[in-house]
Amino acid sequence: MMKLMRKKLQKYCLFALLSIVGISCQSDYLSENNPNAKPVEDYFTSLVESDKVLTASYSSLLNHFNLNILEEAWRSDLGYPSVAAGRPRVSGQGEPWYYKTYTNSQNEINKKWSALYSGIFRCNQLIEGLEGPLAGEAENPIWISQMAQARMLRGIFHFYLYQTYNNGRIIIRKSVPVELEEFNIPVSSKDEVRAFILEDFEYGYEHLPIFYGSESESELSSGRMTKGIATMFLGNLYLLEAPANVDGDEINPDYEKAKLYYEELVSGAYPYVLETDETAMFTRKGEFNSESIFEIIYDDNMRPELDRWDEQSPSNRLARYSAPGSQGGQRAFTPTAWISYAYKTEVKDTKDPRNFYLVEQEDGSFLPVERNVSLRASASVALVNDEQTQYYRSGITPEVITFGKYEFSYWKKFSNHDIVTSENNLPKGAYYSGKNVVVNRLSEAYLNLAECYLATGNGTKATVLINEVRKKWGLQLIGLSNGNSANDYDENVYSIEQLWNHLMFVEKPLELGVEGHSIRWIDLRRWGKIKENFERVSSQIYRAETYFFTNSEGKKQRRNKSDLFPYNNGDETFSIPIIDCEDAVLNYNPELHDYYPLPLEEIISNPNLGK
Repeated sequence: MMKLMRKKLQKYCLFALLSIVGISCQSDYLSENNPNAKPVEDYFTSLVESDKVLTASYSSLLNHFNLNILEEAWRSDLGYPSVAAGRPRVSGQGEPWYYKTYTNSQNEINKKWSALYSGIFRCNQLIEGLEGPLAGEAENPIWISQMAQARMLRGIFHFYLYQTYNNGRIIIRKSVPVELEEFNIPVSSKDEVRAFILEDFEYGYEHLPIFYGSESESELSSGRMTKGIATMFLGNLYLLEAPANVDGDEINPDYEKAKLYYEELVSGAYPYVLETDETAMFTRKGEFNSESIFEIIYDDNMRPELDRWDEQSPSNRLARYSAPGSQGGQRAFTPTAWISYAYKTEVKDTKDPRNFYLVEQEDGSFLPVERNVSLRASASVALVNDEQTQYYRSGITPEVITFGKYEFSYWKKFSNHDIVTSENNLPKGAYYSGKNVVVNRLSEAYLNLAECYLATGNGTKATVLINEVRKKWGLQLIGLSNGNSANDYDENVYSIEQLWNHLMFVEKPLELGVEGHSIRWIDLRRWGKIKENFERVSSQIYRAETYFFTNSEGKKQRRNKSDLFPYNNGDETFSIPIIDCEDAVLNYNPELHDYYPLPLEEIISNPNLGK
């Protein structure tokens, strides 16, 4: 309880400081005199004052467009843009992303560019203040900490731009622009951008602490940049590259260097372990759980004066976008059919007692009965046949949700299903969620490390790492049991190629679906599998049939067209064929879609941008 209270206290202190400072998102912050604001120079009279600028830099993480979670779900193979229309119609907002018809005039493309460079601007304000007026404090541990946090944040914002736009050729902003020519500078080469990011990440790695405070109170580091975050980003910087093409335009992944950082994360040197309490995954209870590395902090009570569209707001709109309509949601992005069916059919480990619940018999005895769906499925999505999981504190999943209009599952990773009966019951309503957004967690490090071993020919080690992730969810393990009777294994002999396919098309999407910064799209791009995957998904045709269940009052109920099965020609069914990614197969063009194009607004305003 004390641990939870300390986490809450830190969250409130962070946003209270934001309220006091009154930070502005506009580019004139700390650069133009405001008669109602503190003079710029006053922010760098002491490290106490400069810490407020650091807080402003952290507040840049709140902007929804940094991650573009909706758009990236629609863009990949994980999200269907349903909204009120339901299948087979596609909502207007999601249509260009789902169909791959977006251009550089797309609002979200321009907004993301602006959001990330705004964050960079704030970091550079602090870096220049520390190197200028506060340079005399350079040996002070507080100065070093502030510099390390600012440079780590600046590196992250550049890294997201690097991974998103123009094949990595973006503008490097290492200082605050003052003159016009300093605003209008060209993009740099991919090598130059990557080298700049690496310097910031390495500085963070060398100077950031593992903990803030004592090790026994390590939760106090929640929300701040740490060495663990730097280690994760260094691993990803070395891994998340595509193999060089014939033009030599790509940077090869460095599996050996990436492996070193991921090994460090899983070695026990950091306070991260795989979370085995499934109720602590994707819930308010699970904020900063044992495997969380990097979370963006939100709060649904602070700054009530801010509008839901204000990107300075410490609350987020993701619960509204992902929750079912009957629970105050807009269901703007629902899981696609293939991943819903994959969750539904995950094979459970019958040796794990968590996969069973007790049913009382007529003679008063209790019989263990296997759960309908896996623990990973229950934590990640709401499925109609999940009769063992409470949803929105109102009953089992099919009893609470009607699952209309061919909606057979809902993402749970951003909703408040564990603390309210409806998103409308949040303090300010459904658009103002205080649930944190998990960007990176230890499971990602395990699976990325497994990839490193696969790439270097060690299938045995890769299998062990994949199975560690599966074991935490009580899933059947892959490979041979070799006499191990403590868990179920599928007893298949996997080649390196088969392990790659399992990692790419099963383990990573089901474990990390719609999480982080464009994880699914970046993975498919660097593997060279975007088109192949769209073809794979579009070839999987499903039907949605009526689901029957017994409600809490012992009465039979039904949910029409909500239970997924493969669609086979000749089957008697009243369902439409459910197919995803058909248009994506036709419209996908690597040159147009692998990366976002340079935003139209930047092209218009910056005559020196280049290509």
